[in-house]
Amino acid sequence: MLIQINNINKSFKLFKRDAGLRGSIKSFFNREYEYFTALKNINLQISEGEIIGILGENGAGKTTLIKLMVGLLYPDNGRIIIDNFNPWKRDHQFLKNISVVMGQKNQLWWDIPASESFLLNKHIYELDDKMYKKTLNELVDYLDVRDKLDVQVRRLSLGERMKMEIIAALLHKPSIVLLDEPTLGLDVISQSKIREFVKYYNECYETTFVITSHYTKDIQEMCERVFVLHKGKSVYDGDFNSLIANINPKRKLIFEFSESPDLGLLDKNLSNFKYNLDDDILSSIMSDAELQSLLQILLKDFNSKNISFEDLPVDEAMKSFFENPSKFLINL
Repeated sequence: MLIQINNINKSFKLFKRDAGLRGSIKSFFNREYEYFTALKNINLQISEGEIIGILGENGAGKTTLIKLMVGLLYPDNGRIIIDNFNPWKRDHQFLKNISVVMGQKNQLWWDIPASESFLLNKHIYELDDKMYKKTLNELVDYLDVRDKLDVQVRRLSLGERMKMEIIAALLHKPSIVLLDEPTLGLDVISQSKIREFVKYYNECYETTFVITSHYTKDIQEMCERVFVLHKGKSVYDGDFNSLIANINPKRKLIFEFSESPDLGLLDKNLSNFKYNLDDDILSSIMSDAELQSLLQILLKDFNSKNISFEDLPVDEAMKSFFENPSKFLINL
């Protein structure tokens, strides 16, 4: 296994203080603390070349786990081994093999063009000119930001800046890339471009990606496997589509009639459906088995212009899951 995380626990000591002058004086003489458990008994193994998504609500422990993996935080106990290195020893070879991009943190210098920061990274990672130019040109062209290379970072749009952050993280060709909320605040087009890029780069170089996100669309499009955190605990590790199917096994059937149907015949033979009189479209939300039975009845008595099935929104499914995870994990 490329990444091995065994029995990791992490908690933080938080200072509490009441608001106002009275609270300040009180805390000066009697400071109050509480302990917050960010991660509890986390176990995770990740193979080389895998794209794995880490899902969870705010405060679930996603970013804490990323920081532990790159050695920015120390665990209370447990062990992490990445590519045979201990992250907290900050070995130079380990740092060359890994890279991290945080959607809420900047690694590029704000007041100079991204191209200047790229040159700095070139010298930090001791890249030769040929490799540097080849890698930079490939990344810049695929992400379509060549005309923005010499623009100050602070004058770039959020989407352009995030693309530059990703380029900076990949210049030294790391074997492991950690993306923490890479599409946070981006428009739909920028989100889609970054998702496409991650899949493309993984296929070309078999780079391992660990991706955290609030957007289930990110995870659904980029990752087959998902690791779900809930209040600091691991509640699921496995196929994402299997999880969604277990949470909400229903799908939507859309049946477009070739001509207006006999409404009396519809009401007599069918139940639990909606019919749009203006468009001659029938829709129904059921389990797959029920939809197949419904479709057989429809095709027996009516002609169709078009038939389609739609999965229900993943966001709604995950919302239901986080409200009561144990309810949906019984059969998994």
